[in-house]
Amino acid sequence: MDNAEYTPESIKKIPDLSGVYFYHDHNGQVIYVGKAKSLKSRVAQYFHNKTTNRRLLQLISLITTIKIIITKNETDALILEDKMIKKYKPKFNILLKDDKTYPYLCLTDHPYPRLVITRNRKQKNCRYFGPYTNGRYVRRVLDMMQKLFKLRTCANSYFNNRSRPCLLYQIQRCSGPCVKKITTDDYADTVKSAIDLLSGRGQTVVDHFVQLMHHHSEAMYYEKAAEYRDLIQTIQGFLNESAPAQSEHSLDIICYATLPDGFLIQVTIYKKSLVESQRDYFFPDANGFSNDLITQFLYQYYREQKQARPLPRVIILDALDNAHDQCWDVTLKQLEIHARLKLKPTTASERSFLQDAQTNLQVAIERYSSQAKYYLPAFEQLATAFQDSDWTTIDCVDISHIQGKHTTAACVRFSVSGPEKSSYRSYNLDTGNDDYASMRAFIQKRFAKKSSLAMPNLLLIDGGRGQLSSVVQSLQSIDMPPIHLLAICKAPGRRSGEEKYYALSLDHGVKTMHFNDEVSRMLENIRDHAHRFAITRQRKKHMKSSLESSFASIPGLGPKRIKQLMHYFGGLDAIRKASVKQLHQVPGISHELAERIHRLVHKN
Repeated sequence: MDNAEYTPESIKKIPDLSGVYFYHDHNGQVIYVGKAKSLKSRVAQYFHNKTTNRRLLQLISLITTIKIIITKNETDALILEDKMIKKYKPKFNILLKDDKTYPYLCLTDHPYPRLVITRNRKQKNCRYFGPYTNGRYVRRVLDMMQKLFKLRTCANSYFNNRSRPCLLYQIQRCSGPCVKKITTDDYADTVKSAIDLLSGRGQTVVDHFVQLMHHHSEAMYYEKAAEYRDLIQTIQGFLNESAPAQSEHSLDIICYATLPDGFLIQVTIYKKSLVESQRDYFFPDANGFSNDLITQFLYQYYREQKQARPLPRVIILDALDNAHDQCWDVTLKQLEIHARLKLKPTTASERSFLQDAQTNLQVAIERYSSQAKYYLPAFEQLATAFQDSDWTTIDCVDISHIQGKHTTAACVRFSVSGPEKSSYRSYNLDTGNDDYASMRAFIQKRFAKKSSLAMPNLLLIDGGRGQLSSVVQSLQSIDMPPIHLLAICKAPGRRSGEEKYYALSLDHGVKTMHFNDEVSRMLENIRDHAHRFAITRQRKKHMKSSLESSFASIPGLGPKRIKQLMHYFGGLDAIRKASVKQLHQVPGISHELAERIHRLVHKN
């Protein structure tokens, strides 16, 4: 990085070269990273243009220091910008965080490999196929592979303890390797065919099956020949469905909008002239010029997508000012993506697709705007009450237990756009009915360890002074940045609207706070969400424990058979759905015992 530090007043001294610029606030924190073909001109745009954009003005007001790194050209600047965004995670940049990883099909390392769906690739010596962008589609592929090749899907612990074939064998979805219904060599042949099909060598599998079909037909095994005929048809249908779309209407449409509380990008994927998927990406903190934000998004999004799916021939970017930024083309070229980037549709069908996408964007804008109208003013007023600004997230924790058993701490997160359910978390605690100890244990689990979740601006605690003090003690024992704390205490008789609020003040300790109706309603709403989430998670845990305890009370059903039940069905939900006949299939479960189990699970 350039040793020289620039200020908003000294930007004329910035060299007229390509590179990356860093905006720092008064604490020295990097709050924005950008790239430019001309650093001097680009940085000057922020300070010399008379913008009326409230969010952009907010960013400019926080800049105290500007630093730069000079690069050879704009392409190098683009790559460096992405690295620096990853490194510093600036508040106002586009940072594409997707906690949902793409699913893969995994063929395990075993003499009789199993084929399963997974979202991580941590196991060594396993073969992975994918990733797949559509979870429903990958489940259909797994179902088809079971029909075609009858590969096992059970866990190793279940496989090793079988003494007779399971239901999947009986319905011809498994070849029964656990009880030696198929030899190792024959199973290896089916695994090889499965690998060929999943690796794109489907025609090889078809040719092999055609030979087998003719062989059985000539031997007058017509039923077996008919089976291979049906398998060939199934494979051909799969190959046609999974082949990359060659239609000219295989395209992506990207629309975006700058909202008062964030930056919204909507991506619609068309495949063979049909909508395959549509997703909103909302960045509540993103700030800066729209072209820069879109460039950051394109680079991050298509870097991931090129590994996950066949990319389209055309990408339509619905630019607000219809001004083509050359860096968008540079971005795609750098990623070796050869799609044609358009700002305007050139065919009647593309115009129709774009119109539909714009309609969907307007619906999304209205949804986010209506949420912002409710939450944003309350967030701003609450931040002001704490003599702070620019609040984006509030976490709320609630403790739930039944007579000291199955204690659960649940934490929900709200932003200026409403609940962020992907950030909800629950924690199992071994603290009985001691609420103070539960709060301390929660802090240790939530904040003492590294988490992918960013720190909230405020931690809302469902409790009173005692719970607040417990949280303060725990926070003092761990190394973490200070956050604002607020306890919401129920009124006598749990009367809504009469709650008391206690906040931590570094100068005066715990103090009582008062809010207007708008802020109080929002805090009560967040508290109620946390309470419902805690109750739901705690009840599930309690029901599971109660049902397992009830199993132990059935004569003839000991720990070993309970374990066999769980391994056979995979969980309590599957046991509840099982019929008496299916329960009887479990080794060691007689018909009479199966009836008792069936009555028990349906009683609960």
